[in-house]
Amino acid sequence: MKKLSLIIGIVIINLAFFGSVFADNIDENAAKQAEDLQKQLIKIKCSKIKFQIDKTKVNDRLTRVNYGQSYESILNNYMTPINLRLVENRYHKTDLLVKETHNFENNLNQFRSKYKKYYKKIDKLSNINCQENTDEFYKTLKEVQTSRKNVKQEIIELEDSFDNYQKTFQEIINEK
Repeated sequence: MKKLSLIIGIVIINLAFFGSVFADNIDENAAKQAEDLQKQLIKIKCSKIKFQIDKTKVNDRLTRVNYGQSYESILNNYMTPINLRLVENRYHKTDLLVKETHNFENNLNQFRSKYKKYYKKIDKLSNINCQENTDEFYKTLKEVQTSRKNVKQEIIELEDSFDNYQKTFQEIINEK
């Protein structure tokens, strides 16, 4: 009876181990097949994809300019003058507001930097021949997608930073 329990235990352990190895292989194979399919679609729809990339590149550049101008305006026409006025009027805890302003400015610099990296990558992508260099195109496309997500995340961080500035401002005003 003990021997039978031992054998059943060994079989279960082997099934669990080899089953998970097999499942991992299936996941890897499925991912590889999906990637291969995407590369085939890139070759087939190359001209449409290139058109869409060029369109995205132009639209993103305009959007970046609009965001950049808005954030610059917030920093230069809103935050800095308010900080100076509060300091002149001797409000307490203005150092917290200045800290939030620096955070916003740092996030703005990160936004600029990440956008430049994104733009270089999408520019590189738009110059790759997707018919002849499908693997390179696919790899660069993945990099562009990641880089674009990074820019979007930085926009979220800028908005959060501005929200923090506004909350701090309200706290300072409410204390006086």
